[in-house]
Amino acid sequence: MNDLTHHEHFMRAAIAQANLADPKLTRPNPRVGSIIVEEGEIVSVGCFERDGGPHAERIALESLGRKPKSSATLYVTLEPCSTKGRTGACTEAIIESGLKNVVVGAIDPTGSHSGNGLKILRDAGLNVVSNVLLQACIDLNPEYEGRETAPEGERSG
Repeated sequence: MNDLTHHEHFMRAAIAQANLADPKLTRPNPRVGSIIVEEGEIVSVGCFERDGGPHAERIALESLGRKPKSSATLYVTLEPCSTKGRTGACTEAIIESGLKNVVVGAIDPTGSHSGNGLKILRDAGLNVVSNVLLQACIDLNPEYEGRETAPEGERSG
């Protein structure tokens, strides 16, 4: 299996996690799914379930119950948030976890945030791959166009 096929396989699992969320409960934020993969196996999952709740990445990290292995990869359907809001910036949690590999489906469409999460992760030395199953990840939230002014600095799930 080549890298792209490998990433697509696991991004589908992250999309399945996002599909568990009820869009009525996540609004005005998007549905987001996340998984952690170690040695080719899914070891933890996360789904953003409700506005104001923990983000998918944080749920996957907490559910793992330990630091991820150095070779672990986090898959997430939407670019990790880079702003501190009600739940804290997911980019900080990812960096603090020790993860070195992140695969992102879609980039946050919010103009003032778009690409910031990826830049922060790359600047911290993480390997970041983006736009994996891009259209399928965008299709999770067909009405989501980003949020320039979000409560308490919060954006995406």
